[in-house]
Amino acid sequence: MFPEIDMFKDVYVRPSNETTKQLHATMMEKSTAVLQEATLQVPPETPIEDVTVPEDVGFQIMTDVLDQNFGRRRGKVVWCMGKAWVRETGASSSRSNTAEVDALKEEVTQLRAEGEQMRAQLRAQGEEMRTFAGTVRDLVQTIQMFGLQISLPAPHLAPPSTSEPPRPADTQ
Repeated sequence: MFPEIDMFKDVYVRPSNETTKQLHATMMEKSTAVLQEATLQVPPETPIEDVTVPEDVGFQIMTDVLDQNFGRRRGKVVWCMGKAWVRETGASSSRSNTAEVDALKEEVTQLRAEGEQMRAQLRAQGEEMRTFAGTVRDLVQTIQMFGLQISLPAPHLAPPSTSEPPRPADTQ
């Protein structure tokens, strides 16, 4: 019923190789289970030869059993003088990371936008502070011009040269 599994037996199963015997036995168990499942879908009097299963079920069973026992190899097979596995790089090897890369790109874009917004806010706050410092300086000069005494020492109110807020002079 499954020519791929029969071919596996003909090519690989040898009396002295217990591993391939066990692999073939597992493939046969799975193929029997598939046939039993398929027979449940048809009337009970249907002959086993008339039970239809998907065309590639035998191949799928064989590759599943081999993958479970040996793992899947990444890359492609190159046929020439025999066969060799060549690890692929590029698009196929990066597919698994595409979602992660896209998420990171989105996060970087968002962080850049937030950073630019924060810089704009700091520039605006710095401008406000310079305006405020200028107003206070003008008020202090006006008060001093009229000879009024201020009991608190006047802080150094020169406009800041950076976007940092002004700090009062050390009064100690």
